[in-house]
Amino acid sequence: MHAPETLTDPGLPHRDTRSRSSKDRFIEAAALEFIEKGYEGCTIRAIAGRAGTSIASLSRNWSGKQHLFEDVFALHFGVINAAQNRNLDLLEQAGTPALDELLHAFFRPVLAPLAQGGAGAASHQVYCKALADPSDEAKAIARPLVRHVRARMIGYARQFLPQLSEQELFLAMTVINGTYTYPQVHGARLATVMGIAEADIDWDKAARGLAMMVATGLLAFHAQGN
Repeated sequence: MHAPETLTDPGLPHRDTRSRSSKDRFIEAAALEFIEKGYEGCTIRAIAGRAGTSIASLSRNWSGKQHLFEDVFALHFGVINAAQNRNLDLLEQAGTPALDELLHAFFRPVLAPLAQGGAGAASHQVYCKALADPSDEAKAIARPLVRHVRARMIGYARQFLPQLSEQELFLAMTVINGTYTYPQVHGARLATVMGIAEADIDWDKAARGLAMMVATGLLAFHAQGN
């Protein structure tokens, strides 16, 4: 069986700033500010300060904050989406995958730990925080970036849970989507409440376990209704 892949960080870990353009530094700094403060909390001034570049560099590359974050989100969502689609494609090519295998392929790129260095951050953090961000502007940027993969997962849900009503299918998708975003957005808080060291969690194993839990629960619910 194909083992769903992890990711390669597209460029947030710290590097020599002299080797990068002001545009690269701005995108990196914007991602880090977003992870820490959310979309509304990010300011161009703070991003420029963090990047060690001038606010004037923004106007040379972007028309404003929304335009900047279209590039930031596209970079990091693209990494996640590409890994998810490759995993799902390989499963389909290998035969007829089970629901837990499909969910594992979907969860793995987001839940898997990435190597982080210095002030680095990971695409899975940008991705999950963007999906959970309450800002209408952030939602408007993120929505089209996940449309294809979300449609693909809804198709799998319809295939494995064919008798569910549209409202029940909606609830099933909230379980699927919430399972892989919650750990990145609120996992640290929950681990603290439970007295668990989040750094000790084996996310490779957790991705597989969560996929099995969700698949088992959804299939049991479906069977109960028939």
